[in-house]
Amino acid sequence: MKDIGFVCSGDGAQLQCAEDYRDYLDATLYLRDLRDGDLDDFKAIVVPDFSNQDLLRAHGAKFDAYLARGGFLIVFEPNRMDTWLTTAQVQWFARETEDWKWWMKPGGRMEAYQPEPLHPMAQAIPLADMCWHFFGAFRLPAGAAPILNLDDDEGCLIYDQTLPDGGRLIASTVDPHTHHGRRFMPATTRFLDRFYPWLKREAASRGA
Repeated sequence: MKDIGFVCSGDGAQLQCAEDYRDYLDATLYLRDLRDGDLDDFKAIVVPDFSNQDLLRAHGAKFDAYLARGGFLIVFEPNRMDTWLTTAQVQWFARETEDWKWWMKPGGRMEAYQPEPLHPMAQAIPLADMCWHFFGAFRLPAGAAPILNLDDDEGCLIYDQTLPDGGRLIASTVDPHTHHGRRFMPATTRFLDRFYPWLKREAASRGA
């Protein structure tokens, strides 16, 4: 079994990310051409930010089946997984970054923090590399680990390893692929530079 599959809608930023992180990705899967069983060849599947919403809804049952069979699904926003994923119930709320230009101001901060800084994912990706802006927030499912929370403790990046049959879900309301692929917002490049090596290790740890 391969480690990581990257599901691409054909967006230019996604294609650029697939090229930039090809050393960590085992294959790029085109969402429009996704067939039953295609996801099962991979220990982890990444759905990057700003994927085609109509196609995600059309193929949602495939992601549901993958997760229900013990797959490891990673979804970045704004992909509104609550409209096409039912195996994991993650409630989404509309939220906006309070100040979209906070990073241009001395001492500025995005209204987020790492509630469990000793979690392996938080240790792999420091807070400064998780913050630029976000698209909405999640209610933390029971048993899920909060990796990045908004100041009001709604979730911005969560890791749920408690799903039935060994399924795992990372859900995030940040959009690193779009910014990195378009070469805008250096924190997103730092995020992906740390995220993909961590994910490769995490996926490989699942065994064959």
